[in-house]
Amino acid sequence: MAKQAQNVPADAVGIQVPAGRIAAGRNRWQTVLMARDKPSIYRLHATDSLMVEVDGAARTIRVERGASLDVLAKKIRVKAASGGAGHVAQGWYVMVS
Repeated sequence: MAKQAQNVPADAVGIQVPAGRIAAGRNRWQTVLMARDKPSIYRLHATDSLMVEVDGAARTIRVERGASLDVLAKKIRVKAASGGAGHVAQGWYVMVS
């Protein structure tokens, strides 16, 4: 049986931009992006609820399941939001500009 597409923009249209998948646990923060140069705008899509930390900010952003968030960042860290049934949250990110 063929594998279904995961609705990741870079996979779907074959564009060549920094993109990746997110698989993060609840116990510790995972760095999913660390840009070398200037900050760029990234779109994060949460397949499961995620906690997002942008550029080491003291405040975190909760992205609910199925929602997207655009952030201007050089460094993005994520972890699974507490209270969910699973131990791992998944999603994807792609550079917008």
